[in-house]
Amino acid sequence: MHKTLPSEISLSLSGDLAFLPLAVSFAENAGQAYGFGETELYSLRLCAEEVFTFLCRVLGTAEPVEIRARNGVYRLTLRFLFKPRSLDLRVLNITAKAPLDKGQDLDELGLFVAARMVDQLKLSSEADGRTCLSLAIDRVYCEKTKPCPDLISIAANWQIHPANAGEIQSFAALVKAHYSVVHYPGFLNFPGKAADLVASGDIKAAMAVTDSGAICGGILWTWLSDKMIELFGPFQFPNTQPPALAGALIDHLVEASAKTAAVGIICRKEADQEIPAGFDLLGHTLCHAHRRTSATQSLAIRLLREDEGTAVCCHPSLETFLRKEYDRLVLPRVLRMIPCPGSGSPEHSVLACEIQKDRHVVMLTGLCYGRDATINLREHVSLFADQNLQTILFGLDLGVSWQSAFVPDLIETGFVPRMVIPYAGRSDMVMFQKQ
Repeated sequence: MHKTLPSEISLSLSGDLAFLPLAVSFAENAGQAYGFGETELYSLRLCAEEVFTFLCRVLGTAEPVEIRARNGVYRLTLRFLFKPRSLDLRVLNITAKAPLDKGQDLDELGLFVAARMVDQLKLSSEADGRTCLSLAIDRVYCEKTKPCPDLISIAANWQIHPANAGEIQSFAALVKAHYSVVHYPGFLNFPGKAADLVASGDIKAAMAVTDSGAICGGILWTWLSDKMIELFGPFQFPNTQPPALAGALIDHLVEASAKTAAVGIICRKEADQEIPAGFDLLGHTLCHAHRRTSATQSLAIRLLREDEGTAVCCHPSLETFLRKEYDRLVLPRVLRMIPCPGSGSPEHSVLACEIQKDRHVVMLTGLCYGRDATINLREHVSLFADQNLQTILFGLDLGVSWQSAFVPDLIETGFVPRMVIPYAGRSDMVMFQKQ
């Protein structure tokens, strides 16, 4: 009889190295129970061992550590929760050098290695006051999507319905045949991953199907935050399908979103793509493609209900930009001025980065502010320049007060604010770009 496993399990331990085998066994057994392969299990074992060892040494044996394993179908996430301490986590930076010199802490070497074996790393504060270090391991997908350029006639009639895991794989093959790689999300390059993302619920999809059963279009969406949805598409096969098809797909998404807590929907479009009807322009980022020519990516928004307003954290250097943008977008906001981080800032900052190699784009976010933020930003910019990643963005969450401290460092490093994305984080997000 098939048994449904819980999506998340947890283990609470004292921060004592005597429990290290138990912590490692928990991570490995969780991965096995959720059907992950040996490659992923090796990463899970190493991450659990190195992170738990590090926390035991810096927190002390009396402090509890909780480990949570969450099955996302396409990824498994290990979350380590503990009471906050003054931790030096600079080795989590992608620019960090391996601590191999004589006299350096070998515990940091383990954390250095673990951070480079994961697909996503986050550091956050929980509602109960604990700190959470989150490391995600993606399932390995080897099979790549093969383009399927089926000849589909112009559709006179179609029906739109939620897509299942099987349809999304056929849909991915059609998208890859009819669209450039910069026009669709990267997960569609792997049919198994696309199916697992839909099965997990992290991606929602709807297909337009003709009377003969052929897929003539589709739309994908995901939750960007608790209040904002991001759409991918709409896609049509072929691109010459009547405009009514794209409009019907967006109407389907709007109808589905209206029943949720979403305030709005955003979409990203390349320079050669039109912004869908009913969406208002948020702003542009300048993307330097591999052809070494510049192209503009646009972001647009469609509000689903009246924005009742909120308060946002604002560094004085951002005040003029924010007031101008909020006036242009007609968004009611109260600016809470955060002039400086205070004297208690740690010495070292930590940045997370998401790299889109096919688009030559990297997105930075702040995990921890430190007094070396300017130097850290410059080191990241230099590293990305060496890797030919010409478009460097930084997302600043206006709902997290300490992130405002990054503003002077960003400006000094040559970043400029390009746009405000409402409710893209805990509150609005300001998108900076390196000039």
